[in-house]
Amino acid sequence: MTEHSFTAATPDNTIFVRVAVAGHTLGVQIEPAAMKRSAIEIAQGIMACNDVAYLRGQLVIRAELEGRSIPVDDMPTEQDLATAERKLAEL
Repeated sequence: MTEHSFTAATPDNTIFVRVAVAGHTLGVQIEPAAMKRSAIEIAQGIMACNDVAYLRGQLVIRAELEGRSIPVDDMPTEQDLATAERKLAEL
């Protein structure tokens, strides 16, 4: 499980973020085409990608814990991921 990482990209594939299953950001890649955007738009893209990649990892952990009958009430849900993916798609 600790070797897994999750990646998300903006719809135009100009910003990529990779997050470890533990939740920390492993890397951010910004393509030259993204540099035409304002700093705020770039930051929003990075944050939206990070949210999606992070939540994908959390759902893997959630499924593993559920499989062991460990309570997961306070963990992110599929709905949380769907909301983050919608926000990313709207960029």
